[in-house]
Formats: sequence, structure tokens, C-alpha cells
Amino acid sequence: MQLKQSLLLFKTAAVGSALVIMIVSWVLYVQLQQTRELNDRLFMLQTQIQRLLDQEERFLIERQRESLQSIEELRFAYKDSFSQLLNMLVSHDRDLDLLFKLDEEVKRFTLKYEQLASMQALLGYDKSEGVYGNFRRQAHALQDIAKSASHPQLEILILELRRREKDFLLRLEPSYLLIHKELLVSTKNLIREQFPDKSTQMLSTLNQYDQGFNTYINVLKRQGLDHSQGVRADLHDLKLSIRGHFEVVSKQLFNQSLDKKQQLILACLSVIVLISCCSLFLLYLLNSRISEHIIAISRVLKKVAKHEDFSLRVDIQGEDEIAQIAHYLDDLLAFIETLLDRLTAAQQRLIEEAKMASLGNMVSGFAHELNTPLGVAITSQSLLKEQVETLKKDLESGQLQKHTLTHLINEAETALYLLENNLHRTASLINDFKKVSVQQEYDEVQEFNLKALVEGVFDCFQHELQAPEYHVDLEIPEGLMLTSYPNVFVQILTYSLNNSIQHGKNEDRPLNIVVSVLVVNEYIHVYIKDDGNGIDKELLPVIFEPFITTQRNQGGIGLGLSIIYNLVTQKLKGEVKIQSPAHGGACLHIILANTLFELKES
Repeated sequence: MQLKQSLLLFKTAAVGSALVIMIVSWVLYVQLQQTRELNDRLFMLQTQIQRLLDQEERFLIERQRESLQSIEELRFAYKDSFSQLLNMLVSHDRDLDLLFKLDEEVKRFTLKYEQLASMQALLGYDKSEGVYGNFRRQAHALQDIAKSASHPQLEILILELRRREKDFLLRLEPSYLLIHKELLVSTKNLIREQFPDKSTQMLSTLNQYDQGFNTYINVLKRQGLDHSQGVRADLHDLKLSIRGHFEVVSKQLFNQSLDKKQQLILACLSVIVLISCCSLFLLYLLNSRISEHIIAISRVLKKVAKHEDFSLRVDIQGEDEIAQIAHYLDDLLAFIETLLDRLTAAQQRLIEEAKMASLGNMVSGFAHELNTPLGVAITSQSLLKEQVETLKKDLESGQLQKHTLTHLINEAETALYLLENNLHRTASLINDFKKVSVQQEYDEVQEFNLKALVEGVFDCFQHELQAPEYHVDLEIPEGLMLTSYPNVFVQILTYSLNNSIQHGKNEDRPLNIVVSVLVVNEYIHVYIKDDGNGIDKELLPVIFEPFITTQRNQGGIGLGLSIIYNLVTQKLKGEVKIQSPAHGGACLHIILANTLFELKES
């Protein structure tokens, strides 16, 4: 069928998209691994280059022969890192021009570094080597000549000359060279004036010192007094160029890797978009064919759920899957409608039977309660009749005595007292039963005293609720007047008492029943409680549903609490809850928010 084929195409498109995503994900994972490897190689190369550049700085600071020993190791490590990166890039067919330029600059840097090292070897690595050692020996010889001449001014000039020499070598400031030259001229003039006979030897030594110092200065200048002069300037420029080229190489390599990933992702997205477009086109065709049917089914289901009207039908023509679902739904609605009619009729019959059973219990209790006062009244009337006959006989025979008359009068008073009390009791019971029967007959809003109504219902159950097996406690305000349906309250109390008697009573101990009423924030709270067997926790969530009972084999039909729920929610527009603690007992809690009341003073 077309719908099944369309769904198959959807599944195929979904599987195809999933496969494309999996393949691209795997390729992206491989690309990420390559990028990580590239990053590691670049980091290793950058580390080796930085070590080479740092070695030049260390050499200029220390100027020791030991600083040259590690240059070959660093150069070898650099070549190894460069070779590894080169092999990886060649295997991945990358552009290598910038990388080779970077290598050329590193090689130029190492050559300049070797040139700097050769100049330092010419200068000397310690005080006794090279040009520095030569002019230093001349300076010591010059100091020895000054000491042997015992001329304080000459000694001071030579000491100042050496001090300026050391200041320059320490700070490399050109100003110290000018002072050094002035002191050198002053020393030569002093030797010519004060030591004419030794001037040739002393001037020769002084000139050798000056020549050696100038040679040392010239080599230093070729090296560079700072980063802007000589070989040091070339090295500084090469370091900047190397760092710049490395950044360019890194950026180029990462950009190439990013371009590949972007192309791959773009291709994947293109395929997914193409599959999605095809799927959407199929979805549009499918939707245009079945959307009306689905909307019609949804509309009918919404109305059924909202209005509970199972007479509605979809009435869709066709033979596809959606149309078949609609036909099945129509059949289901028809079956539910028929079933509900049957259930409603059966439930109505059961409710009537439950009402009649409740009324029968009430009448039975009422008859039993009525028999007691009527029996006492009949007995009292018989006794009174006998006393009257006795009085009549004694009076007719003339044998009536005072003590006999007194005894007859006392017994007559007692009989009349019993007769009066029990007749009043009978009248009270009849009035209570009349009120209940009238309230059940006339289901209309009335104003009534809630406590009086509750007491009347309990009076009808006195036969069942006899002490000491039962104890009843009413906690209801005396002046609480309700404007509502008294019949509803009578039925609620009747069903509640029947449940307590049938399900709550335990043979081992008495049953306490408490009916309490509270007024809180304009709400009436009615509590009907007992301390009996309680309710199983499995039944609490469904306790208000019809036909829920634990005594079905004893004649129970399980409609009492369902009727109470319907009366409270539908008739009184209130809320009802039930609780059963783990230690036993049950509490029916009724909340009335829409019931008019007045709390009068007693």
C-alpha cells in the first residue's frame, strides 16, 4: 500500500542519513587525530626552536665554553623534530614551501650563532685566553711599572684607567670609552714629563695595553654591544623572523586541516540536506493524502474526550490504513456506546438496590427502636387497667380501704409516668423517621440544622450502634445551619455508617465513630471517622470507583463510596477524600466550598 511504502521510504532515508553521519563522524575522528598529531609535531618543533633561540641568550649572558657544548644536541633534536613533521606532511600531501623557508632561517641562525661563538673564542673564554687575556697582561705590567716608579699620581691614573675599562666591560656604555681615552692621554703626558728616561719602555707597555683593549672593543662591536649592532642584531632579526615564519607555518597547516574538515562537513550536510528534502517531499505528499483523515479522527476523539459523547462517528471513506483505523474507531465507539448504555442501566439498578437495602436497614432499626417504648407503654397500660378493675371491684363491694387506695394511686402514677415517657419517645422516633423520609422524598434546597439532621440519622441506627460494641461521638456546632440538600447528607451519613458497621467493626474491641464538622475560611469540613479495620492501601487509589468491595462473597456490591463521591462532587459541588492510617481506622473528609451556611449562637 502507498502508506506502507511511504513509511518504508522514510525508514530508508533515516537509515541513509544515519550511515552518512556515521561515516562522516569516523572521517572527522581520523581528521581530528591527524590534527592532534600535527599539533604535537608543531609543538615539539616549536620547543626545539625555542631552545635554540634561548641558547643564544644564555651564551651571551654566560660567555662560557660550556654553553657551546649543548648546541649540537639542540641542533640534532631540532632536525629530528623537523624530519618527523616533514614526513607527516609529505604523507598527507601538504604544501611545504613555508616549512622549508623556516628551516633555512633556522640554519642561518645556527651559522650566525657559530660566528658569534668564534668571535667569543677570539676574545677568550676566561681571563688568560685570547685578546682579553693579552691586554689584561699588559694592564698588569703597566700596574707593576707604576708601583716600581713609586709615583702616586701615576698609580692613581692607571687605577682610574682600569676602573673605566671595567665599567665599560660591565655596562658597555660608550661614555666610559671617552673617559678611558682621556685618561690614557693624561697618563702618556705624565710619563713623558715625570719619567723622561723610562718613558720609552713605559709608553711601549701603555701602547700595547691600548692596542689590546682596542682590539677587544672592536671584536665586541662586531659581536654587537646590544641587539641593534653586529652579529647580535642579525641574530635578533633572525629570531623574530623565525618566530614569525613559525606562526605563519602553523596557521597555514591548521587552515589547510580546517579547510578539509569544512569541506567534509559541507559535503555531509549537503547529502543530509538532499535526503531531508526528499523526505520532506515524501512527507508533503503523504500529509496531503492523509492529513484530512487524521484531523477528522482527532476532532472526533477530542469531542468524545471533552463531552463524553460516544454517539459521534468519523465517517471516512476509503480503504487505506488511516481509513481502516477510522472504521475500526467508529466500530469501537458504537460498541462503547452500547456497553455504556448497558452499564448505566445495570448501575442504576444496583444503586436502587443499594438505596433499598439502606432504607431496609434504616426501617429495621427504626422498628426495633419503636418496639421497646411501645412494649413498655402497652405493659404500663395493662397494669393501669388491672389497677382500675381492682379499684372498681373494691368500691362496688364496699371493701375499699385507705392504704389500698393509696397503693393503687402510686402504682397508677408510676404506670402513667412510664406510659407518658415511652409515648414521647415513640413520638420522637416517629418524627425523626418522618424527617428522614420526607428529606429523601423531596430533593430540594432547604435550610436545616446539621447537628439535628445527623442526630436523627443516628437515632435510626440505634439498634445497630448499641453500646458497648459501638461508641458514637458528635462534634458539630449547635447553631450550624446549612442551606443545601438534606437528603444528600442523609444518604452520605447512611452509606458511611453502613460501611463502618459492615467493614470497620472488629469483634475483639468496640468501634468508635466520630462525626465532626469544622468551619475554616468559609469552607465546611466534614469528617466521618472510625477506628476500625481500615482500608487496604492497594484499594485507596481506586476506592471511589464503582463495584470496589472486599466483601463481594458476603453480598457487598461496592457502590457506597462511589455514590458518596458522586453526591459530594456532582450535587454538593464539593471535594471528598479518604484516608486510612497504617495503624487502622478510616476517615472520610468532605470539603464544601459552595454550600451556604450560617453559624448561629446556641
